[in-house]
Amino acid sequence: MKDYEKMTVKELVDELTGLGASFNKKARKAELIELLLSETEGKSQEPAAKEETAEAAAIEETAEAAAIAESPAEKKVTIKAAAKREIPADSGYAIIRTGGKQYQVSAGSRVRVEKIAGNVGDTVELKDVLAVFDGDNAKIGQPTVEGAVVVARIVEQDKAKKVLVFKKKRRKGYRVKRGHRQMYTALEISGISV
Repeated sequence: MKDYEKMTVKELVDELTGLGASFNKKARKAELIELLLSETEGKSQEPAAKEETAEAAAIEETAEAAAIAESPAEKKVTIKAAAKREIPADSGYAIIRTGGKQYQVSAGSRVRVEKIAGNVGDTVELKDVLAVFDGDNAKIGQPTVEGAVVVARIVEQDKAKKVLVFKKKRRKGYRVKRGHRQMYTALEISGISV
């Protein structure tokens, strides 16, 4: 084993480059030595890692063989079941687009969006779903996810707080003060289905 303490920083960098390690080239000598030691220890333990990956590959092959053994009718049933499923409230969420804005929603959440036609208590289906995330699974649309629907109930139709708009030109006597209240719809998300 080489004595890394006596090596220059340039020699340490060359050694790490030769091993194919990624590192910060502006790192201090002590950090480079520590990284080099971990890399050389990793190389000596590599054969055991190769055996583990071979076992994992064998397990994957048996799982694929079991999937191939399914009949075509069973595959169609599982595909249809997977096509329309509810996303649980605690793990999944969706990104929707309405009123020119994007919102992140999950089942049970409340969100204020630009005014949507309808009365309080009506159910609305939002089909402009840009992405759906369910735990480890993610479906990102191009631009929208096909078949994805967010079902929501209108909770409130109201105006937001007043925003004052004041214009003035100095020394000209021009002063305009206006107020604006933007209409909004409050939605309670019932569910997300893909």
